[in-house]
Amino acid sequence: MSDETGRAVIADLCRIPNPEAIDRTEFVELGGVEQFVSIRGRSTTNPVLIVCHGGPALPSLPSSWIWQRGVEDFFTVVNYDQRSSGRSAGGASDETDLRIDRYVDDLVELIAWLQDELGVTKVGVLGHSWGTIIGVTLAERRPDLLWGYIGVGQVISGAENEVESFGHAIRSATADQNDEALAELRALGDYPGAQPLTLERIVACRKWAQHYGGLSAYRSGSAYLTESAQLSPYYTNDELELFGAGQQTTIPAVLPGMFRFDARDRIAFDVPVLLFLGRHDWTTPTGPVERWIEKVTAPSKDVVWFENSAHLCMHEEPGKFVVSLVNLALPHAAIA
Repeated sequence: MSDETGRAVIADLCRIPNPEAIDRTEFVELGGVEQFVSIRGRSTTNPVLIVCHGGPALPSLPSSWIWQRGVEDFFTVVNYDQRSSGRSAGGASDETDLRIDRYVDDLVELIAWLQDELGVTKVGVLGHSWGTIIGVTLAERRPDLLWGYIGVGQVISGAENEVESFGHAIRSATADQNDEALAELRALGDYPGAQPLTLERIVACRKWAQHYGGLSAYRSGSAYLTESAQLSPYYTNDELELFGAGQQTTIPAVLPGMFRFDARDRIAFDVPVLLFLGRHDWTTPTGPVERWIEKVTAPSKDVVWFENSAHLCMHEEPGKFVVSLVNLALPHAAIA
């Protein structure tokens, strides 16, 4: 079966034919940059949940067909390709502002647009990985816009993440007597240390942390995620070519801010906080998150552990993911 046949089958699978449904895709100008937006749900009366994707520059929409259909029964799900990412990369330039605060402002503008388009007052934001930096910053600054914040693979301290990820890689390679891995990891020196945290150094660390199950639990690879874009009904082959260009532009610009990000003392929230943590996550290690959430004050806070997941619990345990959203997030949306 060709990719085009597979894409057609998945497009038909993802159709929502009932009259009460919503399925829209369009470009919306946010912060002066056209950004690609998808809105999908079984009923327009359901609460709005925005997915703030990770990466950086790794849109969630291409792989959403794997896990999102169950969520769409209960929420109107909004995915958007952030500036310089995915289909939004076509509208970016060398002068595109890639500061964290600009990403947060984009999200605020997207919420304002959705309020006008869908007639809602508040939305939920689900951040994943890099997207949790944007999401938790928004939750702290603009709780008036949100009925809840959900962090999946939450980032609290960029520096602590690197230390813990490296430790997992070293421990695992030592136990496995993997001389190749140990040589590459030891070549990084005191990681992250005082040297500049370059993309090359991060990739060398993450290569082995993820090889030992730190991205997908019990797996050395995650082809189901990386190859899923080839079957996405939302992107042509030409549009998929934008992904690499977007990452090359975004990652070097965003990397310093990611490493400096530190929310350990940002612990007062006026919005419900819900965390989904993979027990085996060494991409955004859970140690800093556990220490942080103990100190957080919020109208409510809940932590769900995904015992058979690492960094991608929506893909690894999709049933538990949907049930947890329905049980713990939906009630906040109902009373917003």
